[in-house]
Amino acid sequence: MRSLKVMMALSAALLAIPAVGTASTFSGVLYYTTFAGGENVWKIDYNYNDTTHVFSLTNNTGLAALGGADGIIFDSGGNLLVGGQGANGVYQGTGAGGPFSFATTGDGNSYHLALSPDGTKVYTSTFEGTLDVLGVGTTPGSLTNGTTHAISGGDTGVTQVAFAPNGNVYYVDGNPNGLGNLGLINLNTFTTNRLFTSVEPAHGLIYDSYSGLITMFGAGFTGTIDPNSNVLKTSSTQFACDFDQGATDGHGHALVAGCGGVTLIDYSGSGDITNPDFYSTISVNGAIDDVAPLVGLGSQNVPEPSSLLLLGCGMAGLLVGGYRRLQ
Repeated sequence: MRSLKVMMALSAALLAIPAVGTASTFSGVLYYTTFAGGENVWKIDYNYNDTTHVFSLTNNTGLAALGGADGIIFDSGGNLLVGGQGANGVYQGTGAGGPFSFATTGDGNSYHLALSPDGTKVYTSTFEGTLDVLGVGTTPGSLTNGTTHAISGGDTGVTQVAFAPNGNVYYVDGNPNGLGNLGLINLNTFTTNRLFTSVEPAHGLIYDSYSGLITMFGAGFTGTIDPNSNVLKTSSTQFACDFDQGATDGHGHALVAGCGGVTLIDYSGSGDITNPDFYSTISVNGAIDDVAPLVGLGSQNVPEPSSLLLLGCGMAGLLVGGYRRLQ
């Protein structure tokens, strides 16, 4: 009888743990920028039911009017970092909207941003330009002026970089908003190794923990490259008229900025963002530019699905241990 009770408790505990990609409703706050004047840092609530495919955006709220805005991420302390398009620097403020401090890049505009795996550096560049590296801490005002690094190798400029868990660092090199070159970059020597030329979705670049792939957004298309094999895959479908940057949630969904709206891409079933189960676009702001990550580097420390899995394993271990003591 005791063993039956323990096994029932174990089953209940495991069922209570969210399964990766199988829960029905996903909701949260998406932070985004616009390229127009006035308020250019925003947040909006999103909600998606992957059973009914009902997608909604509510409570669109302006947070700040900066001298320029493009890329948007969070530092390790949960503060916003915004690439100051046209302002020759990067802004740092709180998720509530400020106040914002400012640090210069040294060589021109700052567009897309990427946070280093240790959380101490921010990488940014002009399109197809040199790469600036700024220091950053975990408190507002901790951002320091950037150091400019010339790029050499297969490409002599970069637009964005992204970090894979195996240590590979990928880059795209191209103008808005697609047909960029794609390859690997050594951030010690700032030397590039171009792998592919004129890849249609190669503009926005992130690592997706759900698929384990480096993922691209551009020109309304999506693409992936496997960090273990460098196999490239791009979508045959144009999901919207344009894409700039996208964010994945770790459960098989992406929210992508472009065409004046946010496109929801559900690939939780297929596991392949280039061939999703469902997609839909909602108009938000005619000047929408980039969105902040939802999980992983540059996000607000949202638990990764692997963390939930480890929690489940830990609970199971505790219950099994209790079962053994009862025997």
